[in-house]
Formats: sequence, C-alpha cells, structure tokens
Amino acid sequence: MRLSWTRMVWFAAALCGVVSVTGCRAAERAVDTIGEVFTAAPERLGMADPLRGVWVTRWDYITADDVRTIMRDASQMGFTDVFWQVRGQADAYYESRLEPWGQELFRDGNDDKTPPTEAEVRKGPGYDPLEVAVREAHRRGMRIHAWMNVMPLWKGKVEPVSASHPWRSHRSWRLKDDRGVEQPLSDEYVIANPVLEDVQDHIVSVVRDIVSRYEVDGIHLDYIRFISESLEKDRWYPGDAVSRALFRQAKGLSADAKVDPAAMRAWVRDRISDLVHRIREEAVNTREGVTLSAAVWRRPEMARDQQLQDAARWANLGWVDVLMPMLYTDNDAQFSGDLRAWEAAVHRRGAIAPGIGVYKHDSGRQTLGQVKMHDDDKRFVLFAYSSLFHSRAPGSADTPQAESERLKRRVPLRTIMHD
Repeated sequence: MRLSWTRMVWFAAALCGVVSVTGCRAAERAVDTIGEVFTAAPERLGMADPLRGVWVTRWDYITADDVRTIMRDASQMGFTDVFWQVRGQADAYYESRLEPWGQELFRDGNDDKTPPTEAEVRKGPGYDPLEVAVREAHRRGMRIHAWMNVMPLWKGKVEPVSASHPWRSHRSWRLKDDRGVEQPLSDEYVIANPVLEDVQDHIVSVVRDIVSRYEVDGIHLDYIRFISESLEKDRWYPGDAVSRALFRQAKGLSADAKVDPAAMRAWVRDRISDLVHRIREEAVNTREGVTLSAAVWRRPEMARDQQLQDAARWANLGWVDVLMPMLYTDNDAQFSGDLRAWEAAVHRRGAIAPGIGVYKHDSGRQTLGQVKMHDDDKRFVLFAYSSLFHSRAPGSADTPQAESERLKRRVPLRTIMHD
C-alpha cells in the first residue's frame, strides 16, 4: 500500500516541473485526496532502514490545520520520518503536567511577537499539537519523533509569562559562574545547570511523560550539550559553590580541596553523558520500539571538547540509536570532511544520518549532492520544513517568488525521496 501511494505522489508531483507554482500545489493537494485510502502503520525504525527525515520547528505551526498541512506536505514529499519539536525552552507544545505551554503557540501570525497573557498560556491553545501530529503522521505511514531542546531554560530578555515555568519556579536550576552570578537573560539561550540532580530528574521525567502518553516512534534530543556561546569568556561555568561541592563529592575530594576548572569541565561532560544514559534507561526503554536520536555538533572532536557532547561514545555504547551531525553548510568540502570524521568515529552501522541544511542551499541540487556523499544515502535529515514549504515560521512568505524558491529546493530531491 505504501509503495503504491508513493508512486502516485511522484507521478502527480512530476507535473510540477512543467506547470505553474499554483498548478503544482493544486496537483499536490489533489493527490493527497486520492491517497487518503492508502494508509499503513509505520514500522519500527531499524538500523538498515531508509530514514528520510525532516525537522519541523515549533514556529512552523499554530493551529491544528497547520499540523495537518505539514504532515500532508511531508508525506507527499516522501519523508519517512518527521522530527517534530515539542519542547523549546523548558516549555511544552503538547498537553504537559510538568511544563507550561510554549508561548509561540499563541501568535496571531508569522511575525507576531506579542507575548500571550499568563491566563492564555494556562488555558492552552484548545488542542494538543502532538496528539494531532502523531495521528496525522501515522495514518500517512510516517514515523514521528518528539524533538526536544534539552538544556535551554529560556531565550529572550523578557522572562516567561507563566509563573510555573522552570525559569521562574526553580531558580536554583539556573547556571551560575564562579562568583555565584546567574547567567543573565539575553537573546541567546540561557541553560539549566546540567550537573544538578534535580535538573536531570526533571528532564528524564519530561521524556518519560511523552513516551508513556503519546505513541511517538522516537525521542530526538537537541541542545544536549553545554551551550556556552553567550557565556562570559573570562568566567567559569558552572563555578558556583554548589556545583563545586558536587564535583568534590563525585571525585572523593575533601570539602576544602582546590577545584581545577579543566577537571571540572571534563566532569560536566560526563554529567551530560549521564543524562543521556538516564534518558535511555529510565524513559525511552519504558516502551518497546522507541528510537533515541540526537542532533550533534558538526565534528566529533569539536562536539566532545568544545560542546562537552561526547556523542560518538553515546552511539558506540548504544545509548543513542542514531546521531544527526548538524552539517549545515554550502561548502561541500567541509560537509564531506565533517561527515567522514563522524563515520570514522562511530563504529555502529546505520548510526549516522547526516543533518543537511537545506536553508543554506539555493537549489536542491546541492542538497542532493550532499545526500549522495553519505555511503548510506537513504538515511539523512533535512533542516528544515520551512525551507521547503510555506509555514507559520517568521519570515516564511506566501508569495509566488518565495514558493518558486522553495520549489527549486524541492524538485531535484524527488529522485531520492522514494524507495
């Protein structure tokens, strides 16, 4: 059934090369209506199976109709897996008992930046985006992975409106420097202190909650690293008294022992790895068949040493099933070099699916060329949906010119988007 549906999609989509933008979208909508009878439950993702994935950000949707449109587009394009963002900055884009609704769900349009009221956030958007996304993906035969930003606690100079948001309700979780000064709010992500047991307990609980209540096919970890880009370069994070005491305790040092910042940094990396292992054992493994994947830095040594993200180790130990190195570049030589570095560092077959930055490419021909650089060119993930289709994301224009540019990215990919 799934193959027949795919062939119908590509037969109709082939018309897009000879008709107008409007005609192309009409053909896509028509084949979607025809294809409603061709449904198949997705199978568990195996290490040798095709993985043609796309990232869908929390900015891409507002309404339930948006969710349905995204899933229709992804299915027509031939994606097997959708990486659907459910957590951005300690908030929830699903019905959660642990974190408040994400504020982006309450926008009036693409470029609306007006924050909702606390009452609006408490009431919710009137539907559950993840519930709709799971249903729509599965009835089209696609797998859906709940994509969550792990370490971010907030982003922006104005604090969240909800009093229940962890930034406001758990002040002790905030990252502090060696003077005990909290990381200030800014236009970059501020993060939770990854060495704290309470922080790790909470994150594991969030994952377990999603796995237990939604039929997701996978959990996808993003920002599972020490986000240091906005930190003061002459300060030491986490360098506060509580973090130093935890380091001494972990290393069996006396209460007054001097703490070496380099040794403590290595321990922070180990604590992030501890969290990955806990997510696997205490959350993902509670339901059979759930895949654990992670978006990781562009090279394994940079991930480990700069981002404190020991991702090659996670994959080689089987803690994570698939790594998606974020190889977002229009420099093909850099892409190839970074990909080869990951292929050399990770020994498990099928554990690498390169993340490709479609938004960096003027044409899908370059995207296609980068896909083909991977020995297993049926396993890749594209960033992101809004570079291929119009969405609710800020800056996504619904004009003939913008759609023409998106078509230039989509059309060349058709040769690889089916079995």
